[in-house]
Amino acid sequence: MDLRKLFVVAGASLFVSAGAMAQTAAGTPEQPEAAPGAPAKPSKKKKKSGTKKSSKKSRKKKSSTPAAGQMPALEPQGAPDDGEPPQLTHQLVAAGVRGKPLTIAAHAIDANGVFGPILSVRKKGLGAGDYVPIKMVPSKIVPGDYSVDVSSALTNVDALEYYIEAWDIAGNGPSRVGSPDQPIMVTLEEEKKVAATPALPTTVTIRPKGAPPAITHAALTQALKGKSVEINARLVGDTGVQGAAVMFRHAGEKEYKALPMGNIGADDYTATIPAAMTTSDLEYYVEAFDQYGNGPARSGAPNVPYALRVMDPSPAAVAVPAPVSSGSRKRTLDDDEGSQTIIGLGIDGGAPGGGGLTLLVRPLWWLRMNGGLAYNVAGYGFRGGITLAPGDWAVTPTLNLDAGRYLSGDFTKFVTISDPNVRSLLSRTRYTFATAQLGFEFGSQRRFSFYLRGGVTYVLTSFSGNDLAAIYNGNSPDPNNRVSAARTPVSALLPCASLGFNIFIY
Repeated sequence: MDLRKLFVVAGASLFVSAGAMAQTAAGTPEQPEAAPGAPAKPSKKKKKSGTKKSSKKSRKKKSSTPAAGQMPALEPQGAPDDGEPPQLTHQLVAAGVRGKPLTIAAHAIDANGVFGPILSVRKKGLGAGDYVPIKMVPSKIVPGDYSVDVSSALTNVDALEYYIEAWDIAGNGPSRVGSPDQPIMVTLEEEKKVAATPALPTTVTIRPKGAPPAITHAALTQALKGKSVEINARLVGDTGVQGAAVMFRHAGEKEYKALPMGNIGADDYTATIPAAMTTSDLEYYVEAFDQYGNGPARSGAPNVPYALRVMDPSPAAVAVPAPVSSGSRKRTLDDDEGSQTIIGLGIDGGAPGGGGLTLLVRPLWWLRMNGGLAYNVAGYGFRGGITLAPGDWAVTPTLNLDAGRYLSGDFTKFVTISDPNVRSLLSRTRYTFATAQLGFEFGSQRRFSFYLRGGVTYVLTSFSGNDLAAIYNGNSPDPNNRVSAARTPVSALLPCASLGFNIFIY
């Protein structure tokens, strides 16, 4: 009797015992966990024609061991029989690593439940009785998935052969992938060892000695036609200066001409463009190296040169140092062709601050200072402040900070009070204020702009102690009850809004 038959007989015997226990408990038999085998398909009452001879043969062989794929008769209680074996699918395994565990997986489902599946494996070339049955383990995650690891002791050969079979709980089956006569072959190869990559040599960076000089140069924007142009620059370097030159060309040309610069003392260098070259507009930049050839350091660049406008001689045409490119010059204002407006007037109105007329001065293109008179119907005062404008667009966001003081204020215009003491107090109200507002300005920062602002204002004032005492004593019903009071400060934080416009005239 071969090894497979021994496993089948042992499995059938255990299953018969489980069936008897299930009959006693009137329950459904559970899947056995002993050596692999499968429950037999229950006997059927209806006999088909031509089965008498086979019945006699089966009675004669009743005590013999069933062949592979045949189970002893057993009718488990409580398990319906659909007459169909389980559906068994398997992704073939064609190769593995010699001496390493080999994982084989399958998927089996059946309405009656699945017994197995059973993996039968042997070394390639052995006989049919040399298969080793291994029960596959169900997955805890995916229902119907089964797998088993063939141990490294069995995979230490050149090739394996295997097949898989499964039954349902009612004994229908087996369903097979492969068969004892036509098993699936797995080729086992030696594990490929990856050669260690040799370490690459460490990259050594050799830094050049020294550094190019720093160049300070005030760019020229205008020159007179037919007159030589002197270009000066300060070149400072720890490792000296070498190859200092002015690179220039006529506007529209592609190639630059080199004009060497000479040292005129300390770190100052100069070069002169000949009068013969100043016949039309020029473009130029300055470059220099150090004594070790580091560089070039540049003021201007070949693709962004300084533009030198050559004009006809006239008393007003003079060379004016001023940067050309926006990246290399300091802005003083939103201007066109050098036109600058830095002085103007501002008129505004709002609540609760009232209105004002202020003088505007712009020392920097992003900073505007103001100071002037304030009026809020109740009285007059003065104020001053600053405005920060981070751009010069058609719509520019701004931050405005103001402070001031109202020197006189008659608030009896807004209330109707007959008490002379209260009227006296309100007719002489003075207060100090500070305002912070965000807003938007619409228009040109160079000529005319209109703005809207909103924010908060802090108000601080104080009332005379004599006036407060007079109000209390005048309204006290007891003529003998008289009080005195000290000056009392009063403050408040209020929302505010304003609108106005600015006109720059110079």
